Amino acid sequence: MDYVRIYAGDDGVSHFEDVHAEVSEQVVADGVPPLLVTGPFPVTALLFVEQRPGGPDWEPHVAPRRQWVICVRGRAEITVSDGERRQFEPGASILVEDVTGEGHVSTPLTDDLAFVMLPVAM
Repeated sequence: MDYVRIYAGDDGVSHFEDVHAEVSEQVVADGVPPLLVTGPFPVTALLFVEQRPGGPDWEPHVAPRRQWVICVRGRAEITVSDGERRQFEPGASILVEDVTGEGHVSTPLTDDLAFVMLPVAM
């Protein structure tokens, strides 16, 4: 399973990192054949989030906490403070860890942007 990590370097500048997490074959429920599983990753909550159509532009910000963001609908572009930009579509998994430093800018590219936020358990 691949995901993208956003983190702040020692200089306070945010960067992207492509992560390939290990998978293992596991039985997750009786009656279901073994599946390829990555994790578990402990989380504390699940939040469904939607951007209002025609909403205001987002400003540079740091993550409010370490959290997973999973794109559910629409598309967004994220620009980290080192200048790199990436676009994300439904199914994209992002571990956002730049809770300090210069942060990043999230830009909705469609009016139907929706995502799930899963705060990481400490």
